[in-house]
Amino acid sequence: MYTIRADSAQHLLRIEMSGRVTTGEALRALSQSMALADASGIPAVSCDLSEVERGPGGLLMLAAVFSSRYHHPMRVAFVGNPGQARMVQRFMNFTGRAHAMGFFTAAENPERWLAEAPVQRRPAPRLSATARRHARTLLGLQQTEEAQATTREEPAA
Repeated sequence: MYTIRADSAQHLLRIEMSGRVTTGEALRALSQSMALADASGIPAVSCDLSEVERGPGGLLMLAAVFSSRYHHPMRVAFVGNPGQARMVQRFMNFTGRAHAMGFFTAAENPERWLAEAPVQRRPAPRLSATARRHARTLLGLQQTEEAQATTREEPAA
């Protein structure tokens, strides 16, 4: 079982997992979390695994999905028991993004480490060349440019 909570005041996404976690359930949690973090511009994720009894089994698949959805400057802090450190370290190594992840025990506080992640500011979306051409046509700017181009040409003698 898992819960996902977004804390927009602290720019933090909190994920808590418990019980037996299957690979499918972990994939759903990962997909939903990454979509929420991306849509909200949240750069820090805290994933509490301390109540997980078993699983997930498909670490390589989870790592591939995480790696494909990861965007800089996101940071992920895993909170768990010392016995889970090896499994989390394997996941972090599989992703190729271990520099952006950390493992903390329940006694440690990952909040300060996560606070170092800068708040993501997205640039304004840019139109593709095709979209700009369509916008010019719709706004009548294309005709104006063509008219200007024909007036610049010198008449043939």
